[in-house]
Amino acid sequence: MVNEVKKEFLVEHFRKHDSITLYKQDGTPVTFSKQHHIRLYGGHRDLVFKDYGEFLAFCKKQRLCQKPVPITVT
Repeated sequence: MVNEVKKEFLVEHFRKHDSITLYKQDGTPVTFSKQHHIRLYGGHRDLVFKDYGEFLAFCKKQRLCQKPVPITVT
């Protein structure tokens, strides 16, 4: 996967920032915020992740990546 999300990246990013935007395969942005845990609001969902492992598993299952993927229309 292009720009696959790694634990080291998340740890460093959330050390400096309070939120992160990842992108679905169709280019749709998904924003996560950090409070005392990582939380997703939106898209008719309210999810709380207990640790980076649980968050990474969600990212992999949903095929989220760090940068938008160009969409080719044929």
